[in-house]
Order: sequence, then C-alpha cells, then structure tokens
Amino acid sequence: MSSRAISVNSTNVRNHRPLAAAAALAWHRVSIAVAAALAPEKAVDTAARLFSTPPRYGHTERELEFLSTGTRFEVRLGFVALAAWRFGRQGDPVVVLSHGWGGRGAQLRSFVTPLLEAGYQVVLFDHAGHGLSSGDEATLVHFIQALEAVIGHVEVRGERVVALVGHSLGAAAVAAWLNATGRELRAVLVAPPTSVERYSGFFARRLGLREPLRRAMQERIERRYGKRWDEFELPQSVANVRARVLVIHDAGDTSVNLASGLALARALPDARFVRTEGLGHRAVLRDPAVVADAADFIANRVVFPPPPARGETSPFAEPAAIA
Repeated sequence: MSSRAISVNSTNVRNHRPLAAAAALAWHRVSIAVAAALAPEKAVDTAARLFSTPPRYGHTERELEFLSTGTRFEVRLGFVALAAWRFGRQGDPVVVLSHGWGGRGAQLRSFVTPLLEAGYQVVLFDHAGHGLSSGDEATLVHFIQALEAVIGHVEVRGERVVALVGHSLGAAAVAAWLNATGRELRAVLVAPPTSVERYSGFFARRLGLREPLRRAMQERIERRYGKRWDEFELPQSVANVRARVLVIHDAGDTSVNLASGLALARALPDARFVRTEGLGHRAVLRDPAVVADAADFIANRVVFPPPPARGETSPFAEPAAIA
C-alpha cells in the first residue's frame, strides 16, 4: 500500500503526473474538510471511495513486450475480468505471482525466467482495478478474492500450484489466503505490510480525516465486504499458516517499513528472512540476488536464515561454518 495510492485514488488514470497527483490530494483534503463540517456522512462516503479506488498505471513498452511472450487468458471474478498470463510448459508445477497496490503483474517479470529454468510454470495477473483487468475498486479483500480465483482457475485444469510470490499488498493477500486455507506450499513475501488499520491511519492523516470519521470509514468498509480488519492484524492473521515462507524486505523501504516484514517473519512458524539494502520498495523486484533467492527458496535449493530476534541484527551469534 504505497503512499502514492492516496494521491491518485480519485480517478483511474494512466501515467499520472506528480503535480496533478498533488493537486488532487489538495482538492480531496479541502472537499473532505468541508463535508466533515457540513455533512459528515458524505465525508465518510468520500473517504471510503478514495480508500478503495486504486491508481491505474499503463504498462511500459518493455512490460508489454514481455507479456507478449506468454499465453494470455482471462479469469472471471464476478463482473470483473482479470487479465492473466501463463509462461512455461504445461504440466510443470505452477508458481503464481501477485503484484501490489497500484502495480501490475508484469512488474514481477524478473522472477519468471529463473522459475522456468527451475522447472516451474509461472502465472501472473493484474488485480481488479489494475493494469489490463477490469473493475474500479480494490481492497485487500479484492486482492484475496482475485488470488483465490486465479489459483482455482489453474487447479481446475488439473495443474498443481506449489508456490506463491507476492509483493506489498499482493504479499499481504498471499499471507491472508494461506491463513484462510492452511495450504502447505512455499511462499515468498516481498515487502509485506501487516496492518490495514495502521495504513488507514496514514491515509486519514494525508486527507485530514479525524479519528471518528476514520473509524466510521473503517466500519463502513468492513460492513460492505463482510470482513473485520482485525482479521488481518498479527498474530491472528497468520495463526493458521502452514506454508514455508521466505520474507524479503529492504532496509530502505519508505512505503512499507522493514519492521513490518520482520514482525511478519517472527510471527510465522519457521519463516525465513532476507534483508536487502539500497533497493527500496520497487527496485527490489528487479534485483538479481532477490530473484535468485526466491527461486532457490521455492526449489528448496538453499536454506535461508530465520529472522533475527528483537535487538539482534543477525540470527547467528557468530559466522556460520562452511560445510
């Protein structure tokens, strides 16, 4: 859930410019302040709509060129058509990739070739309201539903999903799906957020929304989608996870703090953790070492360290012996 989500949430646009985004944010702050004073219910409606409307960015030429090498297919999710692509040989075990808020499946393209070389098929897709998929709304609930729909589409064909890779909100969706299903597979979570409520607090501060109205917005969204946000808070958000999980997080991530990834890794049973430096929130998806770590973990070729305990920088008291 990047901070950019707030600045462009009002409309679905392509390649939104920073100045226009700043102007949109300023306008939303003024309109919500006026509504909060004159018609609080309208302010709550507006905030809930903004919170649930993702920015839609166009694919780059490089992304479109890459997608053209895969086989495109469609997955229905109610009235929404999810655009998806398949890479690799039919019959090979499948790895599904789940992008983040405001992103596109093609942003995870660097993971595809290493996974194909390791003997997997790869399926990536655009979440509802993102990329080439239809729809205007997206929340964590939508992300979970889309992931479930894509996995179901793959498995109804008789193929086996053995691993998932998620980034940012797409990683939160992976963790929530694993918690709901108890599926025992492998998952790589890159820059995972751990609290919808904390993010809503950030969102509210950006819009100048006071806590009573933020709470009302939360309750309205919870009622609409039939999910309480505390279901997605640690530790209950991972209480039923049985998957083997690798969490990868960059120390300089300014969109989702490193502490979030560490907290998630510590709460998961026997999770593994890789900390990177100098990559931030998005470049981490293109880093060759990160991509190699993900493929090695999924293929069970490398044993990664557990997360460090609180107050420690490494889980090891001394350098590990070379066997």
